[in-house]
Amino acid sequence: MVCKHVNSRRQFLRYVMIGGVAVPITGLGVLNLAHAKAFNFAADPDNLTDMERMHLPQITLPPVVEDGSQAPIQLTVDHPMEEDHYIKSIQIINFTDPVQTKGKFYFTPANGEPFIGTQIRLNGGESSVWVVAECNQHGKWATSSNTKVAAGGC
Repeated sequence: MVCKHVNSRRQFLRYVMIGGVAVPITGLGVLNLAHAKAFNFAADPDNLTDMERMHLPQITLPPVVEDGSQAPIQLTVDHPMEEDHYIKSIQIINFTDPVQTKGKFYFTPANGEPFIGTQIRLNGGESSVWVVAECNQHGKWATSSNTKVAAGGC
């Protein structure tokens, strides 16, 4: 099924995005999250606005991971968790891995704080781990952190 208003490969790739995850398509590659218009990013990462500071996830990920099967990661968002304004979900993605989605975690105001501490599996070599936080009022906000798996990976 092809949508009538899809005129280019780039538009087609935008249509196949599901819940903030790029879908690999044979022969076309994978849509890079940084090119998606459905996400908000920091205009200047060194000089964040109040809106960016409140919505962008903060990632704690070692610059070098010794064991790719157990890469520690912590995520937090400095965002209020009120009934009418809260973080709905946080998703971890690594486009260089065979299994790109590392997890999606859902929140309600009852959680009190959007925080995740876990371990993820990473392929060997260098990669960018993307994190997408979804606010119920202001949409999806994405940021990334680079890391290198020293030997082998998962």
